[in-house]
Amino acid sequence: MGRQVIQSASLFFSPTGTTRRIVKSIARGLALRPRDFDLTLPAARERGVTLERDELLLLAFPVYGGRLPQLIRDYFVKLPSGRRPAAAVVVYGNRAYEDALLELFDLCHAKGYDVVAAAAFVGEHSYSQVMGKGRPDPADEERARCFGLAVRQTLLSDSSLTDKPLLNKGARRPYRQYLKKLPFSPETTRRCTKCLTCVRNCPVGAFINGDPRNINHDKCILCAACIKLCPEKAKSFLDDDFCDDMAALASSNLERKEPITFLP
Repeated sequence: MGRQVIQSASLFFSPTGTTRRIVKSIARGLALRPRDFDLTLPAARERGVTLERDELLLLAFPVYGGRLPQLIRDYFVKLPSGRRPAAAVVVYGNRAYEDALLELFDLCHAKGYDVVAAAAFVGEHSYSQVMGKGRPDPADEERARCFGLAVRQTLLSDSSLTDKPLLNKGARRPYRQYLKKLPFSPETTRRCTKCLTCVRNCPVGAFINGDPRNINHDKCILCAACIKLCPEKAKSFLDDDFCDDMAALASSNLERKEPITFLP
């Protein structure tokens, strides 16, 4: 008979807007009455989420160093438990998603959710202008829409996904350790007009006293939102060693990677 699902709830974290675009494309394919919970800004994560019993939960998050962002792991304790269908999605910068999708699968199962589908989509890398440049593009968005349609059809089959295909893609338990915190933050150039776009869009409120030139390094998660969203291109990473490492990483990850989807 299948699951009787008439609406969906999308929970996503998207500092640079990439994951949000994938979510919107998936939602078009789902064609279910949507409820969006954008967890990007601190105020949104301070609130809990009320979920209906018979709605699909779409969870979509970026990959940071092969893992989910730590603040998303922390937020999961606020989500209500209980059996409900879920689709798990990660977005990575054309390098590798490593343990992130398996990690999201495990977090869902710990809450009692039935993961009916999973996917890894590609977006422009936060630290590079060439890795995944311009992604998601129209082809990615169409793949995401088709994934949403496939998820809707899967709901009718009342089947769930196992972790076996996710493990076969190189993921592992225990997960890889989080990357060590880098000893720098984005720096501001003379181009800054103090429009405060960076301050308003910082997902951890790292700007001290609302000053776009003054970043609390201990709070900064190096998501690069302030760099990618600045209309004047006034922010960048200037550490020489880091820039050299990113250039080397980019040169070995220029070949286009395609979205990967998992269905029962």
